[in-house]
Amino acid sequence: MPRLPFVYQLALAPAVIIALLTGLTGYSLLGLAQIRHENEIVRQWVRITDRLHLAMGAGYRLQKIIALPLRSNPATPLSATPEYLGQSAIFSENLLYPEVLYKMPSDLRAFVEKEQAIINNPAGYDPARVNLALAQVLPKLEAFNSALWDRKREAYANYYTRLNSAIADLAETSLYMLLACLFLAVLLSAITVRSVRSRIGALARQARSLCSGNLVPVDAPSTIRDELDELAGCVADMTQRLLNVVAVEKVLQGAENERKRIAMDLHDQVLADLTSVARILETVEKLPDRGVEQAVQLASLRKDVVNISTDIRRIIDDLHPQTLDILGLEAATRSFLERNAAGSPRWMLHFEHAAEQALTEFQRVNLFRIISESATNVLRHAHASLGEIALRAVGDHIVLTIDDDGVGIAASGTEGHGLSNLRQRARAMGATFKHEHSRFNTGTRLDFRWLLTSQREVNPKP
Repeated sequence: MPRLPFVYQLALAPAVIIALLTGLTGYSLLGLAQIRHENEIVRQWVRITDRLHLAMGAGYRLQKIIALPLRSNPATPLSATPEYLGQSAIFSENLLYPEVLYKMPSDLRAFVEKEQAIINNPAGYDPARVNLALAQVLPKLEAFNSALWDRKREAYANYYTRLNSAIADLAETSLYMLLACLFLAVLLSAITVRSVRSRIGALARQARSLCSGNLVPVDAPSTIRDELDELAGCVADMTQRLLNVVAVEKVLQGAENERKRIAMDLHDQVLADLTSVARILETVEKLPDRGVEQAVQLASLRKDVVNISTDIRRIIDDLHPQTLDILGLEAATRSFLERNAAGSPRWMLHFEHAAEQALTEFQRVNLFRIISESATNVLRHAHASLGEIALRAVGDHIVLTIDDDGVGIAASGTEGHGLSNLRQRARAMGATFKHEHSRFNTGTRLDFRWLLTSQREVNPKP
């Protein structure tokens, strides 16, 4: 089964519960509609029997109304009295009620419609015919009423049976549906929590690994399905970049250690041997019984040895300046500029003591290489008369800026390996690097900055 995206996992449980509750609501509405239908059937029976009872009552009252005139003078034509008209209207209205007629058999319905036309006919009022019609229709209505009551009692019995059954089914189904909702809510929530917690837990472990410096390569998701996959991909990419930075840092640190070792070997062995040779030559030069030519050759040879020693000392200082270890970055920078950039351009140095103290050993050496390479580029390409190197703390950052008033990078055409090397060294120490217009009227500014909170070295654990 494919894994659902993060948003769908969160929405799965509510969506299923809403669907089940919607089904339960629909089923409940159907049950209520059935109950309303049963109630309407019962109310219909009540209306029919009530109407029939009113019609029969009006019929019996009509018989009483016309009985006295028939006994007193049956041969005398009579007219319908208001009381008769009112009762005949009630009789016809209730007897011809649609629901009452619907329940009648077809033959009874035709007979009733025919007789009531005689009874409710004020223009052709004939007490004898009315009396005869009532005498014929009322017994049939009595029989019909009796049958209706039997059917009504049966309908009532069926009503209560169906009502109790519908209520029981509705209650049982609602209970089972609510239990199913509760079970699915707990189950789907548990599955969602487990899945999301597992994925977020993996991201948290990777983040803790990054914070602790335990850099282990992380596989990025093969397919980006949701935000957590994007975050996992970002963490994997970040880890790989940090590994690359650490690798570059290790390479630079290894190269710096090798330079330091070579410088120590040259100082402790080659330079010591050359110094010893120079002293021996000086001693031999002072021995008696030496010819003038030999003395000149020895003096020249000793001078060459001294020059070689001086060159080796310069090489040693370039490989790893001892001033940097003893006196610090500012002194090492000043010494480098005095040796290599004496005269023009004129350099101004502004090093904040607190900013230099916040540097690690690797950063101090790396910054010295950045400064020396930048100063060399200015000396070779910028044609500048003034340069400035500043190291200071700005907020939560340490900032190194190198300004000159030369021709600028675009004009000098120095974009290439020089800037690439500076950018790589900056990346190795976790710094950002950019070049922009100098604070002088012309020239270039090199800007390096990094967070104070990231000054500690990041070393992968074995």
